[in-house]
Amino acid sequence: MPSMHLLYVDESGDTGRNNPENHTFVLCGLLVHHANWHAVQAALGEMRQRMERSFGLPMHAEIHASELLGRSLQHFKLSRMERVKVALHLLETLRELSVVTSIRIVIDKRTEQADVLVSAWTSLLSEASAWVISADNTHCSVPGLLVICDDHRTAPASHWLVRVRTDLDIGTLLADQPFGRDSKASDFLQACDMLAYLTKQTFEPAGFFVRNNSRWLIDRCERMFDERGSSLMLKGKGGACAPPDRNLGGS
Repeated sequence: MPSMHLLYVDESGDTGRNNPENHTFVLCGLLVHHANWHAVQAALGEMRQRMERSFGLPMHAEIHASELLGRSLQHFKLSRMERVKVALHLLETLRELSVVTSIRIVIDKRTEQADVLVSAWTSLLSEASAWVISADNTHCSVPGLLVICDDHRTAPASHWLVRVRTDLDIGTLLADQPFGRDSKASDFLQACDMLAYLTKQTFEPAGFFVRNNSRWLIDRCERMFDERGSSLMLKGKGGACAPPDRNLGGS
């Protein structure tokens, strides 16, 4: 019997190399089996209800990390501490969801010579495929992977996806071409956005994290990945993989 995993994906940073102050690109994914999707969505919905009761944050307001924790202080009409608590609620909810796997790819653009987006997607699909195949072999089912991105900006181009499928030998695993969805309508994509943003702050702290010394919020994100996911950092020609150096990005 076919068994499908859904991989929600969002990024932080850009793929250009011209800005010396922006040298990190992050691609994050949340992987969930289709049989667990409704339970996870219900947990995320309950989280949003708690946020509305506690902070007055509307159920359907988009939680965009750079606005919540960045410089747009008037967007949510919340105090700084309330903003931090919203982020913590989201992180703790994800940490408690044992059926969700968090995956992140971190690229140092100063040393990675290959196309940044291609390298990031190749690594993400490789890691996600390994999780899917391992999980579904346990149940003796036919594995499948469906990728949902934040709109169409993050989705990999079809002309190199064919090559990636061949290189990774996942031609039959991907159920379809990755497609975009508006993040305003997806709690999963908003969660990916938060993880990607906090990961980037590990390497290039800015805004809230510089002014308020909120490293502990980043540390909470790191703990969540330690317990519920995997991390790869691509450095140098060929994309040698290693866990992110958590001493980068300041104290």
